[in-house]
Amino acid sequence: MKHLKITFALTVSILLLSSCGGNKKQADQTGEDFKIEDYIKAAEAIEPNLNQVDQIFNILDMVHAEYYDVLTNDPYSAHSYKSSYPVAAANLGIYMTDVVYNFYGENDERTFLTLQAAQELAKYIGVESQFGTWAIQNLEGTMVKRDTLTMMFNNLLMDSEKYTSEKEMVFIHTAFLTGSFIEKVFISGSLLKQKLSAKEFTKEQESDIRELLVIYLNQLAPSTGILYDAFEKQQEQLSGLIILTTFARLEELSVQLLNVKSSMVLAPISEIASNKDLNITFDLISNLRNLLVVSNT
Repeated sequence: MKHLKITFALTVSILLLSSCGGNKKQADQTGEDFKIEDYIKAAEAIEPNLNQVDQIFNILDMVHAEYYDVLTNDPYSAHSYKSSYPVAAANLGIYMTDVVYNFYGENDERTFLTLQAAQELAKYIGVESQFGTWAIQNLEGTMVKRDTLTMMFNNLLMDSEKYTSEKEMVFIHTAFLTGSFIEKVFISGSLLKQKLSAKEFTKEQESDIRELLVIYLNQLAPSTGILYDAFEKQQEQLSGLIILTTFARLEELSVQLLNVKSSMVLAPISEIASNKDLNITFDLISNLRNLLVVSNT
């Protein structure tokens, strides 16, 4: 096992090694806190506005969002995330979000490379079954029912022969969900920041900013609370984990921002751009993302 920095990547690596017993199959039926069915039910309640391909297309089109490939993770970094299952799962979540965003931007080459990177990580953590088929079907719009990135991962995880313990599955699932959530809010937050940085605004641009602000705020909650609860249930093994304290802060800020959402959306653009709590959320999300995507080799 390669040495990692004292970050989320290091802590979750240690946790997984302790819970998986060196990647051997273990039947862990103890601990009522880790019912995978209940956890999945809660996770599927998250509405991060990137659940369906056509949904995110409609949202980005609605606010006239531009496409920037620099907002996506380097598809050539996939090999560096195979230091542990949770690190790989978190970055699989990031790559799957990037596949959708690259497809939206009609960047075919980047979409293909990112899908390849995602497949590499899916194979490493043992959820490769039907992975490529699922992704292609969704991008082609052939799946009509509500089908989220979360649900896709749940099905593949349950099919995997690498996990028999509920604790292992919950932990890997949490890592995946964390990666996809962080990338979703990172992209939408970055687009919002970029729009707010303009010197002058047309009426249409102001309207776009206010709509994108609502989208961003709605992404923060209830996702941050659900993820915080998921990590808190594993607190025994996650003592001192930087991501736990960050999600606690994000949850607190998302509640505050939602309470003032109506007045904030109507405020002058300059007040939105200078809102302290809003800018703190941008920084917290960027810091979390940097912990996940920085190469561990």
